[in-house]
Amino acid sequence: MKYDALIYGPIFCDMIFTDLPHMPRLGQEIFAKDLTITVGGSAIVAVGLHRLGAKVGLIADLGNDPMSQLMADLLKDSGLDLSLVRHHDQALPQITVALSFPEDRAFVTRFERPDTPIDLAPILRNHSAKHLHLGSFLGAFDMPDAPTLAHTAGMTVSLDPGWDEVALRDHRLRDIVSEVDYFLPSRSELCAMMETEDVQQALTQATTLMHRGTVVMKDGPNDAIASDQNHQVSVPALSVSPVDTTGAGDSFDAGFIYSLVNGNDLKTNMTYGAICGALTTTVVGGAIGTPTLEEVQKWL
Repeated sequence: MKYDALIYGPIFCDMIFTDLPHMPRLGQEIFAKDLTITVGGSAIVAVGLHRLGAKVGLIADLGNDPMSQLMADLLKDSGLDLSLVRHHDQALPQITVALSFPEDRAFVTRFERPDTPIDLAPILRNHSAKHLHLGSFLGAFDMPDAPTLAHTAGMTVSLDPGWDEVALRDHRLRDIVSEVDYFLPSRSELCAMMETEDVQQALTQATTLMHRGTVVMKDGPNDAIASDQNHQVSVPALSVSPVDTTGAGDSFDAGFIYSLVNGNDLKTNMTYGAICGALTTTVVGGAIGTPTLEEVQKWL
């Protein structure tokens, strides 16, 4: 089957607590007024692309535990192609609890690796696509040669690393970033990886690290900035009233990739990303809030 994009990375069950009085303190209990359960992780990018009208394949794992079954049902209801998702006869409870406030959020995540990692090589040989997106350092570390395999198959490649302080300083991540076409970190992820709080210095270091690619830094309500060997491009964030920022970065990725596979230039790709990232914050739940192409075009 021919796809516009393949998305590779773990699926999480996102449990999002909202309308909280404050962050919890040790020894105390707080009550959230609302709880939303939805698909998270790489599934947000896949659902976002699907809602925009792209042909997308999600390469991921689900187990036989209740959380995995719930995610399978929610993904099936979304209409997403799940033919590349592996189903295991073992529990794979991959869960993220988000304590969400209008402007930011904090996460607690549990990840369970399957017994055997996904082998991307036959998938990329048998399923042509324009683009491969690596939706986490977790999957990237399992398949460090993913960029090479994708380039051999004629695909461009992007990576959104996600947050993990140890992983962001791991030399393996630098090696993978050096090979991708688009590196899509948040500001905090980029600065942690480059070990500096100076954004311009972080962008310069990341650009120098990449052999062929472009760094696209997401910065919440501030401008998104792209940098390559020749120039920088910035795109302003939309002015919206956020209620939950969970999945905003993944929704940005979906908009960016949709525009990319449709042949647009870098600034247009970033504009699509900025619109999708902003609009998803107006609804609780990253995948739930990903916009349709019609909604994006209204903003365009």
